[in-house]
Amino acid sequence: MQPRTAHSTVARHCIIIMCFVIASLSVVLPDTATAEDPGLSAKQKAVAKIPFERMTASATERIKSTINPKAIYKHLPKSTIQCSPELYIQLVRYPELVCNMWELMGAAKLRVNRIGEFEFTVSDLKGNTSQVELIYGTQNTHVFLIDGNYKGPLLVKNIKAKTVVVVHSSFELNDKSEPITKHSIDLFMNLDSGIGDIVEGVVVPLFMKVTEWNYDEITKFVGQVYDVALTKPDGMQRLITKLTRCQPAIRKRLSKVTTAIAESSVRTAALPK
Repeated sequence: MQPRTAHSTVARHCIIIMCFVIASLSVVLPDTATAEDPGLSAKQKAVAKIPFERMTASATERIKSTINPKAIYKHLPKSTIQCSPELYIQLVRYPELVCNMWELMGAAKLRVNRIGEFEFTVSDLKGNTSQVELIYGTQNTHVFLIDGNYKGPLLVKNIKAKTVVVVHSSFELNDKSEPITKHSIDLFMNLDSGIGDIVEGVVVPLFMKVTEWNYDEITKFVGQVYDVALTKPDGMQRLITKLTRCQPAIRKRLSKVTTAIAESSVRTAALPK
């Protein structure tokens, strides 16, 4: 279970954003707009899929207040992995679990500090930081609002960016009755207007390419965690005890979820063929 991650400064930024898995968009659409309306751009369709009608007025305003036509939009296409809904949701809502696993494996050094039930900060210990809030979360949709500050040797000044990440997910059973998770991400990034067109023209394309690469790798890693929980339950439990950067309650929930996966596998194996 070893994630492959890029090590450049831009890649670290992408990992930070993807940890929540991670810019803001404010195209004000008519109240009647839906993702199926003809004539809408891909960006507008993505905005129309954000469940504003189910959010509080405050949450809606916070997201829309950061929206502007210059926001960069990136769609990360649907990907399919074998994973249970319960485990997938735990890893999406509590990215400190993934980051702590990576740290133990020596794959990445990110610090996630949970400051509230739905808020946490992420740092790569090199001056790149993000404050992340889960604005809205259901089994099928998670909306994160991220405020980041990034710097690097190739940057003349720090880059500030606001990001909205919308994670869409669905769950089903395959023909072997194994749990399948399908997910996709809509990402909206709004860079500080003071960075300059030249810097933006270089940073943004590279950022988007590395983001897509890391999305694929993180997706694979989630599937690997499920596989370990399924086939090596004792090893999974030992790993969980080492996730000391995560709050005890979060570790306990992960332990409960992964134990249920293993027990379900045993029951299934005992059924007559």
